[in-house]
Amino acid sequence: MLEDYPKAIVTKDGTSVLLRPTVQNDEPALRRMFAKIPKQEQWFLRENLTDPELLHRWLETLDYNRILPIVAVKEEGGEIIANLRLYRSTSGCARHVAHLRVMVIPEFRSQKVGSWMILDAAKLAMDLGIEKLVAEFVAGLEDVAIKAALRLGFHEEAVLEDYVKDPEGNCRNLIIMVKTLQGQWGDF
Repeated sequence: MLEDYPKAIVTKDGTSVLLRPTVQNDEPALRRMFAKIPKQEQWFLRENLTDPELLHRWLETLDYNRILPIVAVKEEGGEIIANLRLYRSTSGCARHVAHLRVMVIPEFRSQKVGSWMILDAAKLAMDLGIEKLVAEFVAGLEDVAIKAALRLGFHEEAVLEDYVKDPEGNCRNLIIMVKTLQGQWGDF
């Protein structure tokens, strides 16, 4: 499963990047990456990994069977520019479903890093027997990511109206998108 890593990708601007599983030693680089996420976006992270203590605890208890985290690392300099987490259910009834979260630092959002990571996660999920990928997006804040997900074959499954609140107390819609995975990579 993870023996295929690291994997090399090239961004639109020609930057060489490696995709690989997150390890405990990534803590300082992840701290720097999450610090680059704009404050107005940090509130809708599933876990507040901008909190150094929470990030440390999460890395100390990495469990690839439950959450499979992948990072995108610039080959030159070793900077982590993106983080993807594939949340796998341990429940029998939902073992075929995984939830996906991706965070890319602003300067690389137009470079297709997130799209590469999602494609890689889809391949990894298929290798793990996952049949459905689920991603959640906040309407009005993640519209570019929603468009990218649509291009990658996700469809809008549901809209939960006024489901999340921003720091100012404004309600926003949560869009749930799903991609059904095929049995073979060629079917993607």
